[in-house]
Amino acid sequence: MSARRPAGRSGGAVLDGFRAAPGVHCETTMLGNMLRHAGVDVPEALVFGLGQGIDAQFFPPPPHAPVPPMLTGRVGPGLIAEHACAALGIGLVTLREADDAGAHAQAVAALSAGRVVGVTVDIFHLDYFASRTHFSAHCLALHGLDDSTAYVVDTTQQGGAQQLPLASFVRARASDEGFMPSPRLHWHLDDGPAGSTVDLAPRIWPAVQGAAARFLDRGRGADRGIAALRRAAEELPGWRQLPRGEAVIPEIARFWRFAGTGGTNFRGLYAEFLAEAHALTGDAELLPSLTAFAEIVAAWTDLIDHLGGYAGAPDRSAHLKEAAARLHAVADAEEAAFTRLLDLSRDRTGTV
Repeated sequence: MSARRPAGRSGGAVLDGFRAAPGVHCETTMLGNMLRHAGVDVPEALVFGLGQGIDAQFFPPPPHAPVPPMLTGRVGPGLIAEHACAALGIGLVTLREADDAGAHAQAVAALSAGRVVGVTVDIFHLDYFASRTHFSAHCLALHGLDDSTAYVVDTTQQGGAQQLPLASFVRARASDEGFMPSPRLHWHLDDGPAGSTVDLAPRIWPAVQGAAARFLDRGRGADRGIAALRRAAEELPGWRQLPRGEAVIPEIARFWRFAGTGGTNFRGLYAEFLAEAHALTGDAELLPSLTAFAEIVAAWTDLIDHLGGYAGAPDRSAHLKEAAARLHAVADAEEAAFTRLLDLSRDRTGTV
C-alpha cells in the first residue's frame, strides 16, 4: 500500500492502486473499502453483521423545531466499524480535530501512510447528493486529497466513486447541523491480520449474540431497540398533528425505504448476513431466522407502502392508526426473531 503526492501539489496525497467498491449502506461501504485496501476482503453483509449494526433508534422532534420524528434501523455512527474491527482483530484509530486545518492534516497523514480514511459528513454539503436536508452522520471512504478535490466512495445509490470539490468536502466534514453531528471525525485502520486470512466462522455467533442482546435490552430506554419500535408505533397516530403532514409523512416513509429501517437496507442487509453466516458455519438452525428476517423485510415494505399513501387517504386518522398497528406487528416479529437468535447464540457460545 502506498500513496503519492499529486503532481505539482504539496497539500495532499492520493492512494495508489485503490479500487472503489460501493455498497448499500454508507458505514459498511466506508469500512469495506478501508478493509479491502488493507488486504482484508469481507462482504458488506458480513461487515454489517460482525459490526452488530442492526438496531432501532427513535428521535422525537425537538420542541418547537420544524423537524419530523426520525426512526433508524442501526446502531449509532462509528459503532459498526468499532465492533467489526474488534471481531476481525484489526486496530481502528478514531480521531477528531477541533479545526479544519488539523482535520485535513490528519487525513493527509493517514493517506500518506497508505490508508483509506473514513469520515463523517453532512449530506447537505455534498454536491452530488440529491437531498437538500442536513444529516451529519453520513460516512464516506476518502482515498485521495489534492488542493482542489476530495476523492471519495459513497454508496451505490449515491453514485459510488465521486470527486468532490475540496471546499464542499471541508464544509461537509465541519458541519454540526442535523441529526447526530460528528464534525471532523475520522477513522483509519491500524495493525491487523494481513491479506484475507481472517477465519470468520468463529466470529459469527458472538456478533449475533451482541446484536440480539442489545436490541432486546429495555434497560437502554424508550428510544433504543425494541422499545424504540414500540414508542414509534404508539406515537404514530399523533403524527396527524405534524406541520405539513401531507408532505412530511410520505417523506418519512421514503426515508424508511431508502435510508434506514425497512425496504432493502438494514433489515435486508441483516438477512444477507444470516445467509452468509449459514454458509460459513453450516448451522441449519440459522435457516428459520433467515426466513423470519425475509418476512420482516416484506412487512416493513408493506408498512412503508401504506404510510407513503397518507396524503391521498380518505380518512387520514384511520390511515395512521392502521400504520401504527402494522408497526406494532413488525415489532412483534422482530422481538420474536431476536429472542430466537439470542437463545441460539447463547447455546452456541456457552455464555449468557
